[in-house]
Amino acid sequence: MKQREPAVRITTSELLGIDEVYEENETSFGLSELGLLINRFLLAGKFVGKSDEDERSIVRVKDSFNEVSLYVGSYYSDSLEILEELTEDDNVIIVGKVSISNSQTQFSKRFYLENISKATELERKYFESKAVQFLNERVRKIARAISSGIRGKEELSVLMDSERNGMGLSRRFEVKGSLDVEKFSDQVSTFLQQVNKGNRESILREIKNFREISMAEIADKFEGKIPREELEEEIRNLMNDGEIMEIKTGIYRYVP
Repeated sequence: MKQREPAVRITTSELLGIDEVYEENETSFGLSELGLLINRFLLAGKFVGKSDEDERSIVRVKDSFNEVSLYVGSYYSDSLEILEELTEDDNVIIVGKVSISNSQTQFSKRFYLENISKATELERKYFESKAVQFLNERVRKIARAISSGIRGKEELSVLMDSERNGMGLSRRFEVKGSLDVEKFSDQVSTFLQQVNKGNRESILREIKNFREISMAEIADKFEGKIPREELEEEIRNLMNDGEIMEIKTGIYRYVP
């Protein structure tokens, strides 16, 4: 029995950018703008809605970048009742399948829903952040390949720590010559700025709730939500901006 391909963490911008098919061992992959080979994918976002087209249901989901439509049917494994329980802006985690038709005259792609599950906002943010981290790491390595002139499949596989990612990137260079990494690095930067802004506001709001609060207490309240290193950096930024003051070592107070 043929094994299914693992689902790769991805953002909608990468998914929608698929514009070529890549065949390997009788399996079709979509080739993204950054050379990522995608057969199945994991996507975190918010539920937008469900509609029907030619007796087939279509689910719409959006992350921080775009909205994407997924057909329900051929690969779907859950009960349709789950879809009826979802409402707009519910946090969801989905697994999907890329289906590509590539004739001599036309390239077309469709995304199919395999399963969908409701998530907490924290879970959705975690999965989306991991996808952006995955994207950011590839952008960094691809930029290095471009600047150093690396184009060989073997060299790219070593750089990307993956033979498959090396093959996809090699194919992309072969077809396009170069890649627009700035487009995706800008998206990553914008995403991280939004995340950091939200973290800053959450930390400041927590400090405002107390006459004084220690770093240990702040860390306890944000454990599992904000990494300790980022937490300490935001505390320093808040002090530099005059929003809070350190009244004793490791003890902070809001400055009205």
